Amino acid sequence: MNDKIKNVAIYCRVSTDEQRKFGISVEDQKNSLIRYCKENKYKIYDYYIDEGVSAGTISKRKEFVRLLKDLDNIDLIIFTKLDRFSRNVRDANNLLVELDKHNTSFKAIDEDDVDTSTADGRFIFNLKVNLAEHERNKDSERINRVNKYKYHTARTVCSGAKKFGYDIDKNKKLVINQEECEQLNNLYDKYIETNCLGETVRWFQTNVKKRSYDSIRIYLTDPSYIGKYRHVIKKTKEVEIVDNFCPPIIPEEKYYKVQEMLQINVKKYKQNLGGKNGNKKDYIFSGLLFCKCGKRLSGKHSKGKHYYICKKSLTNICDNKIHLSELNLENYLLNNIINIINVEIKKYEVENIEKKNQKEKISKAEKIKIVKNKMGKIANLYLEEIIDIDYYKKEYEKLKLELENIENEKENELKKIDYTSLKKFLDKDFSSVYNTLDNKEKRELWLSIIDRIVFNSKKDIQISLRCTN
Repeated sequence: MNDKIKNVAIYCRVSTDEQRKFGISVEDQKNSLIRYCKENKYKIYDYYIDEGVSAGTISKRKEFVRLLKDLDNIDLIIFTKLDRFSRNVRDANNLLVELDKHNTSFKAIDEDDVDTSTADGRFIFNLKVNLAEHERNKDSERINRVNKYKYHTARTVCSGAKKFGYDIDKNKKLVINQEECEQLNNLYDKYIETNCLGETVRWFQTNVKKRSYDSIRIYLTDPSYIGKYRHVIKKTKEVEIVDNFCPPIIPEEKYYKVQEMLQINVKKYKQNLGGKNGNKKDYIFSGLLFCKCGKRLSGKHSKGKHYYICKKSLTNICDNKIHLSELNLENYLLNNIINIINVEIKKYEVENIEKKNQKEKISKAEKIKIVKNKMGKIANLYLEEIIDIDYYKKEYEKLKLELENIENEKENELKKIDYTSLKKFLDKDFSSVYNTLDNKEKRELWLSIIDRIVFNSKKDIQISLRCTN
């Protein structure tokens, strides 16, 4: 087998839990694999290290994904034990198919029977992966049983996350926090008094604690406050309610009165949209507008006119309190969109001209190849006992850092962006037909050329055009 093998990939993986509980070290795995290569006179192609990552799914293991992209250059993948590589039957079988396409084998050096270069080794590999997945499923069932016991029988919490209104005692049970209990009762009373969620939120933020709009809505609907625990079953997404889970904070009569009021207000809000007091027209820029804080702007109407606001500003989380007039934004775009498109296309053309003039520079791929060659040479020097392990580690870490910096560089390539739709837009006399469109048609027109509009202030509006890469 040694004669056929030219390049070997070293793969190491350890999860955060394993590091904490069992002290499993990536460095120990790596040293063992380097020794194995040295003993068998294998040439190391590269190191692929997934640190703090579970074996659950391949897509989350970035280094493993990188390894799969390098298979054309790899004859053998080695790791210490099978559980470093895969514990999922479907993934394992897909990996075998992919590796076979590239004539690549793999081997667990601490498990002699896991070696896919032999028929027996492939059989043992499949058997062990099936057993590993079976064991993982049994662990999952055991955890679910334990959690169910905690919820239904012991009435204890499964995490240390504190719920507002309660503390967690030494027995993992929820006990009432008297100060927060009083604050919650005042919150419910305030909502009943005002019948307005926005006003209630502002009152809570000013007089009690800085909490978001969504958090306070949860406080007003959480059944835990009447002693009931809402548990979502992960597999089925079903919701089960556990009665008498914890001591109640809010009287049931008050709790259900608030639920009824919230439900009525939601229905009223939906009825008012497009009703007698509202504006029946569609919002032209719905879905396109974003606040500087990242929140999507919400539409509102007043006296038949449309405006856009950041809802976070209503709860003082965002300081952008300006109401953006739909009419003003529409006029701004009509007066400036042609210039905005021309500037964008010109900028793209100038950038490509500049990059054409830099062709003589070394490409990113060439830089990576040079560093990887250096890594291979330093590994060979170690395997041939020309340098010691300490010097090897020091030089390897330098090269690894250099490789990471290169990989994070933006490739100096020409942009390939299709501005066909924007150029067609410029060719049309859209201004003459724009006013004949209804709001829905106007929205479709803007969506065809604009990706998003970020509203920082009245004098600072950033427009990103829609194009195809």
